[in-house]
Amino acid sequence: MKYNFDINNRAFNAIKNGSKRIEIRVTKLGDNHFDYGVLKSGDKIEFKSLDGDIIECLVKDVNHYESIEELLTLEGTRYTLSSTNDFNEGVKSINSINGYSEAMKVNGVYAIHIEYLDK
Repeated sequence: MKYNFDINNRAFNAIKNGSKRIEIRVTKLGDNHFDYGVLKSGDKIEFKSLDGDIIECLVKDVNHYESIEELLTLEGTRYTLSSTNDFNEGVKSINSINGYSEAMKVNGVYAIHIEYLDK
């Protein structure tokens, strides 16, 4: 399957340059939100930056965690975060995303291992 997701420019560029290899996503609450639990190894994701640039990535693996703290403890910060390598700052940053904090309590959080497919 192939999926299309919007992403901020900082994370987009970090994926493109290889410094971000794990995309963190939370299935938000409500009827009209994508369920990241359906992603599987071998799927493709087309990320579109806020500037309109597009890159394609291969899903290598998807891990589910109960909290962002558990995810960052087990996956680390080096390849998961594009804004900082600091654990506490990472937790704060992820929790500040609109709807993520509440949704994680119900749906947990996904670490989507990706490989940028340079065209």
